[in-house]
Amino acid sequence: MREFDLKVSNSPEEAFKQLFQIITILRDPDGCQWDRKQNNKTIAESLLDETYEYIDAIDKHDIENEREEIGDVLINVLMELKIHLDQGDFLPEKAIDEVSRKLIRRHPHVFGDKKAETAEEGLKMWNEIKAEKEGKKRDEKDFFSHIPSSLPPLEEAYEIQKNMAKIAFDFPSPESALEKAKEELKETEEAIEKGDKDETEEEIGDLLFSVVNLARLLKIRPNTALFRSNCKIKERFQKTIDIAIERNIPRDRDHNKELNEIWDEIKRPH
Repeated sequence: MREFDLKVSNSPEEAFKQLFQIITILRDPDGCQWDRKQNNKTIAESLLDETYEYIDAIDKHDIENEREEIGDVLINVLMELKIHLDQGDFLPEKAIDEVSRKLIRRHPHVFGDKKAETAEEGLKMWNEIKAEKEGKKRDEKDFFSHIPSSLPPLEEAYEIQKNMAKIAFDFPSPESALEKAKEELKETEEAIEKGDKDETEEEIGDLLFSVVNLARLLKIRPNTALFRSNCKIKERFQKTIDIAIERNIPRDRDHNKELNEIWDEIKRPH
């Protein structure tokens, strides 16, 4: 058994240091078998899960949960740094110093003598410094080369559209994107009517892509929107099941009408 003198931190610096010490102990040879077994990929997947749980807490305006979930996000970030340290890839402080330098370099209107009156001007300056001073320009021979191949398709569609928009290849307004989505829906309906599965699959893909475009122009992350919808549907359906159990209604196809009535009852504003 390892003893650890857990202290109440008086600053973020103290808290970060203590948490990293705990993670170091967990990764030690006599630490936790599960923590020692983890690698960058498994922790990255956990980081994604915890990030969505944090987003969920934000959407519910649950401050206590927000505090807990962002702590879980931090565990995974520091675990990633510790794994890289163990592998001899780089020192954690090097990664943190590097991003600190980047923040200062890309904010000359804060840490220098440049001027930026709006958020848009600040973002423009950020992108210009990234491209011109850091040499991170687009590869003209492979326009989408810097989009990570590991992105889920919904997020990839969002990134594709963002990059196309940078050279003004975009819809002029959300309304025009909505019209395109309606057009794609009509084409999907026609494909379904023809009974052509391959064409239907293609049209559904186009429909999804057009809805992502609409979300982007409305400054909504489609992945977050879908995540919220998933949470809402799960919550409503669980309530439907709970009420069905209370009313002794079997949860099967033969009682679909009663289950739908409960669903509609839950959806109605109270």
